[in-house]
Amino acid sequence: MQPTNHHPRPVTQYGVEMLGTWPTKLYGLAVEGEPAPVLLHAVRMFAAATLPADSHGRAAFVIVHRARPANFFLIYWWSSDVDLSLAYFRSPLDRPTAITPMPAFSAGCVWELALADHERAAWVRHLLTGEPDLDAYLKEIPPDQVS
Repeated sequence: MQPTNHHPRPVTQYGVEMLGTWPTKLYGLAVEGEPAPVLLHAVRMFAAATLPADSHGRAAFVIVHRARPANFFLIYWWSSDVDLSLAYFRSPLDRPTAITPMPAFSAGCVWELALADHERAAWVRHLLTGEPDLDAYLKEIPPDQVS
């Protein structure tokens, strides 16, 4: 196993967008800079086609990650009050729209999972305690960086 220098990565927030019927939080991660606009556009279209037809009053979040070996994007949606579903894809750095699925059983890298953990905690805080408040969940802001 090769040692990897682990450094925090900045989180870019692109806001909440409707992708199909899903209010979707869109985030960017990058080893440097931000994900390319062409990749973000492709991911928006791909996510809208991937998410189930009806959100049933739940939400989704998408992480677009320009990493060293490739671009990665993760489409997460709350498939029930307590279950999170994932579709995970990649594309070459030099061909961001050449999207292919990640191998079965892939779950994400340490930076992507840190952002997913923030979303899990926000979901619990706003939807599973007291009065459910989807708007408060959608307004929840992640940290400026994840490690």
